[in-house]
Amino acid sequence: MKKNSKMLIIVFSIICLTGCGLVNTLRIRNANDDIHPMWEGKQFTVLKTHYIGVKPYVEVAINGIDGFKFLIDTGASFSILMDTAKVKQLELKEGYQLQLHGWGDEEYSPAYQTEAKKLSLAGVDFNDVTFAYLPLSSSNYYLHHDELIFDGVLGHDVLHHFSWKFDKKNNQISISKKPYQLAGDEISLAFDVSLSKLVINSQIDFGQNQIVPQELIIDTGSRHYLKVNAAFINNESIKLPEPQITAADFGLSGQTIHQRVTLPNLILGDLSLTDVKTNVIGNLDDDEDEYWIIGSALLNQFVTVIDYHSSMLHIIPYSGVSYRSHYNLLGLELRKLNSGDFIVRYTFPQMVASNFDFKKGDIINQIDGIPSKDISLEQWLSISDSAGNHEICRTRKTQKCFKMESKHILGYSITD
Repeated sequence: MKKNSKMLIIVFSIICLTGCGLVNTLRIRNANDDIHPMWEGKQFTVLKTHYIGVKPYVEVAINGIDGFKFLIDTGASFSILMDTAKVKQLELKEGYQLQLHGWGDEEYSPAYQTEAKKLSLAGVDFNDVTFAYLPLSSSNYYLHHDELIFDGVLGHDVLHHFSWKFDKKNNQISISKKPYQLAGDEISLAFDVSLSKLVINSQIDFGQNQIVPQELIIDTGSRHYLKVNAAFINNESIKLPEPQITAADFGLSGQTIHQRVTLPNLILGDLSLTDVKTNVIGNLDDDEDEYWIIGSALLNQFVTVIDYHSSMLHIIPYSGVSYRSHYNLLGLELRKLNSGDFIVRYTFPQMVASNFDFKKGDIINQIDGIPSKDISLEQWLSISDSAGNHEICRTRKTQKCFKMESKHILGYSITD
């Protein structure tokens, strides 16, 4: 049976079990089918860009008000507004009810449909745009209200109108009205669109001559490198490299615990990447076609073009820069807060931080003698990837600092 047919059967089976919640989710997926961008003679525009960690964000205007920060998420079927103070000031009307789901082993997040009169991307305008409105207070994605550092998500319903160019090194994201013009130094892969997801072909080398041809979803909203399906690994008796590190991921359905490994090789067209940090996601009874993802941590090590006009992904290497996976050697999963501090979301049980008194929800206010307010998420990722001595200070009722040494792990963060 073809993959699309299997996915449709799964979707409609779930609808029969859960009723109008998922019916409305399918309804909002098609709600923006009739919107079109108004370019006013332009062919290309650069958007005001922010990279938070590895994730790409741009600023947009809604109903004539500038400065809304939106995640560019090719893994999202439709666009979403969060209940930030800035969004609340729009006073948008509440429509039909929704249940949003994604990564995580907990319940779906309640939401509802709403509509904005105008959405503008650096002067490229859409009229009468439908959004899912996600109240932070009822979302399993967040632990603390101050974690919400962006206003919304641009999903497939808006993204598919453009050719998108992502250049993290130069902090620039742009959109084009026309297909990307080849320069000759690209690795180009055709993608298919399946249920609003962008799918490319790859070959994944699990080691020991276990090479698997596999379709991967392009997911710019994922902070990871590569995700593979745990059910497939089990059912096909794939032997994963050792060691395996227990970690956590977070989505609209809360937290999911999973294993991380380093795979020997990932082949994307003419591009071969070695030692790719990989998350083994899902439960053993899941469908084998789910949870195959290539994320922004990998894509952002190149200039990437996602050209919806020609259904092509173009990967352009930076001059003098080689691909490398980065690792959390300290074992603290931190999120940045609006206050500037970090919050602990998870402690890796096999890493050094697990030997100290850190708990989920702890506020980290100082790292290596520097106030957290002066450390970006990108800088924290670099610190956690660096072997050596570190000092992490957390506060509950009082502040307490811990000195610890992080080390590389043979077979995981170093493979030689």
